[in-house]
Amino acid sequence: MNTQTTGAEKPVIACFTPGAKIATLRGETYVENLVAGDKVVTRDNGVQDIRWIGKKKIDWRSMTAHPHLKPILVRQGSLGNDLPERDVMISPNHRVLVANQRTALQFDEAEVLVSAKHLVGGVSVRSIDSIGTTYIHFMFDRHEVVLSDGIWTESFQPTDTSLKGFGNSQRAEIFEIFPDLQTVEGRAAFRPARTTLTKEQASQLVE
Repeated sequence: MNTQTTGAEKPVIACFTPGAKIATLRGETYVENLVAGDKVVTRDNGVQDIRWIGKKKIDWRSMTAHPHLKPILVRQGSLGNDLPERDVMISPNHRVLVANQRTALQFDEAEVLVSAKHLVGGVSVRSIDSIGTTYIHFMFDRHEVVLSDGIWTESFQPTDTSLKGFGNSQRAEIFEIFPDLQTVEGRAAFRPARTTLTKEQASQLVE
């Protein structure tokens, strides 16, 4: 889940929307009901405590000014093996775990992360018009892959660009919990959980 800016301070947000069900120690929990300290199931490191959680509301004015922020609808079963288990909406830059024969053969990686916007195609995975939504981020001691609606997706990864997307108060909250992130070295140490495919690479998986 990354909130990012690009060259001309163009906002880029990667995270969940309300209604996503996250696998926790107490069962599936709506993402909007999660709080710091909740124990979440991760793919690599067992059950992990949420260290920080934040929200960013995108109203219709922001959607109109920045159409690239429109959520991506991922239809039930569109990712294979009847996944996701239900229709879900995530932000365009939220990364989804992909693991199949193509990833192993073409990228020498059993599992990779792909931004939702790079999976868009037909009616199964598509950008939708919205009058607004709330994007929800949560963070652990490391970048994790978590189970949401039956598919594996990322937690928030703090990088130089992603942290610029937050306001001063939210950045201060993160730095209070993770003081090392105030340094370039500290942010570099918060390594991604998987290799992330480019748009061109991802196109080879959705042909």
